Amino acid sequence: MKFSLRLACAALLVAAAALAPTAAASPTADLSAIIRDHGSDEKVTPCRFTKNQLASARTQISGDIDTYAKGIRPAINRELKRWRDGQCKGKRDGAKLRITKVRGAGPAGEEYVTIRNLAGKTVNLRNYALRDSTDHVVRLRSTKLKRGARLKVVTGCRSGHRKAVRRGSTYHACRSIEVWDDAGDLVELLGPGGGLLSRKQYGTPPA
Repeated sequence: MKFSLRLACAALLVAAAALAPTAAASPTADLSAIIRDHGSDEKVTPCRFTKNQLASARTQISGDIDTYAKGIRPAINRELKRWRDGQCKGKRDGAKLRITKVRGAGPAGEEYVTIRNLAGKTVNLRNYALRDSTDHVVRLRSTKLKRGARLKVVTGCRSGHRKAVRRGSTYHACRSIEVWDDAGDLVELLGPGGGLLSRKQYGTPPA
């Protein structure tokens, strides 16, 4: 029985990974992402998912998933309550930052993620972060992004530098190894409070 439950949950994750990239993931893909997030510490990252994502994902929980991913339903319910209580106000609703492009192939100095500011004002990206499907994180230091502007976040270091640095519209995070999977990944932009602002999938993310 335990083996069959594992297969059921694995099937859900594989099906979600096979989805084509879209601005808004399906309820199945959202449930898959929530299960992965919950699995790391048996908690759902506060405000990472929207109310609609949480509510739709909850409808996809079957008896097998409920049993195998123990605690996922109450964890989703706690997150929905967090939204109802106003604790996520400003952390996701009305987000105006978007991931517009991802280059995942190549070494750290060649891969990058492009972020665009669609808000009506300049945004300081201090404490914002980019995260992949397996929870590797690239954190950003203080750097401003004007309205309408784009910022290319390169994983590796700029030549001659050993720390994160920005030159023009390019921000070098100065990570020593690549983060985004060559074959495909799910890239998420998180706000300072951990709220999910944007996501973009390419290829087939790791299972």
